[in-house]
Amino acid sequence: MTEHQELKERTLTIDFSQNSLRDVTLFTGRKNGRKAKTLFSVALCDRYVFKANKEQVITSSYFLGLIGDELRILLNKLSSINELISRIDTSSLNVVSQEECVRAIRRGLSSNEIEL
Repeated sequence: MTEHQELKERTLTIDFSQNSLRDVTLFTGRKNGRKAKTLFSVALCDRYVFKANKEQVITSSYFLGLIGDELRILLNKLSSINELISRIDTSSLNVVSQEECVRAIRRGLSSNEIEL
C-alpha cells in the first residue's frame, strides 16, 4: 500500500463540543491552535471533519495553527485548493466558523502563510 492510499483511508474528526471545550465560545490565535494539536490528536489525513456547538467560533488563525501544516502536505498530493476544501467538512459549524476555515485555506495557501 502506498502512502497516498493510506492517506485516503484516514478521516480525523475534530470536535470542539466535547468535554472541557464545550463551554469555550472562541478559539483564536495560531499559537493556541498549535498547542491544541495534541489535544485533538491531529495527524495527516485525507479528510477532516469539524464539529462545534453553534455558539463556538473558530477563527482562521486558530484553524491554520491547528491543521495548517497537514493541509500544506495534503495539498501537495491534490490538484487544487478547491479539492482540498472539498475534503474538509465544516457543515456542523456555524456560518462564521465555516467562512473562517475556508478563508484560512485560501489565504494561507495563496500567501504561503501555512509554511510559517
